[in-house]
Amino acid sequence: MRTDAWEQLLTNAGLDARDEQPLWGSTLTPTQAVRLLEVLLRKPVTLDSLPPRMVAGLLLREVLERGETSREELLRRVERFSREQVAVLRPDGCLAWALSGRTQQRVAPVEWRDGAFRAHGFELGRFYSGKGGVFRAMDARLQVSDGRPLAEVYDDADVIGRTLDGAEDAFVELYHALGQVLTRPADSIAGLRHLPAGVAALITSSPAYWERFQSMTRGEQIREVSRLTTGMLVTWGAASATTRTLKGMALGAEATVPVLSLSAEGALALERVAVPAGRAAAVLSGGPGAAIILHRSNTTGTGAAPSSGPKGYSSFKSFKRAMGPAGDGKEWHHIVEQTEGNASRFGPQTLHNSENIVALGKDVHSGVSSLYSSKRPRLTNSETLTVRQWLSTQSFEAQREFGLLAIQNVTRGIW
Repeated sequence: MRTDAWEQLLTNAGLDARDEQPLWGSTLTPTQAVRLLEVLLRKPVTLDSLPPRMVAGLLLREVLERGETSREELLRRVERFSREQVAVLRPDGCLAWALSGRTQQRVAPVEWRDGAFRAHGFELGRFYSGKGGVFRAMDARLQVSDGRPLAEVYDDADVIGRTLDGAEDAFVELYHALGQVLTRPADSIAGLRHLPAGVAALITSSPAYWERFQSMTRGEQIREVSRLTTGMLVTWGAASATTRTLKGMALGAEATVPVLSLSAEGALALERVAVPAGRAAAVLSGGPGAAIILHRSNTTGTGAAPSSGPKGYSSFKSFKRAMGPAGDGKEWHHIVEQTEGNASRFGPQTLHNSENIVALGKDVHSGVSSLYSSKRPRLTNSETLTVRQWLSTQSFEAQREFGLLAIQNVTRGIW
């Protein structure tokens, strides 16, 4: 049977002969992309399948965003990953090549730090280009976002020479990292505040699952959160989320968007749903075709889910009144800045949000502010624009991605 690079990718990602796939040579429609994503969501994620699963997830989300895509265009998009020698960080702290899943080299144990799972300068859920013999971070459009090398590409004899259990469930590798976050069983919404925001929103969006989750032991909760986090990272490229209202997404009163939900048994499901404009949702910040998690209306009774995930406020003053001081030697910092333009485009509830405002050390906060006020041609490709001006026309997701990178690099003294 004839197999091309697209079919090989789907096979590497975990699909098998029993799974329905589009006919060879045919175009791929958004409806078919949703079906494939649903199938992948039901498949276990192993260390071997995680990298190609991330690639398949990105390509299918691009179809959701851009529309019907020819087989030739799909093959061209797959070729990008080969041409740029794209790799990803796995939950076991190793870098692996995106298309094949083959292990390349070890980085460090993965830790939950600054709102993401990280190993040194690498982050779980992101793509990295190994072209030129060094790894550099890429953005959601597979463009190198920072020219600074994170590590050299080298043969790690210690890794290559030993037997890696590629069939092991990938989420098991996040168990210890999340154990540092869930120090006690989460039996209230406040107990979820340290989890990835997208995972917390997903759990609380399903009243039946939330009720069952509250009765689990700490170990069971950590295992469930690890499984959900891994599934969201590999399929959607993110486990973080931002509370938004669905406005301006369509000319009419409704927008058809991919909606991610959770059954009472903990099964992830995806469907395209017509959602009224103005409905509150948690938007997964994972680049093209980002899914949403609809906020449920609050209900009464024991174990009821809340009406929202991360809390938004009408002003920074209201946020500080509710949250109090940032802490000794710290200051509150907006990841996406509270500029007049951003307030007009995204709304105050999005900017003054517990998912967008973080506590930073005063030196780091000052350093990030200075960075935004400076001209950095190497970052912006402009000799005249400041970083703030360069960012001002970009999407919320792009500004957030850069903002998190800025915090990381200022903290490390790179920028």
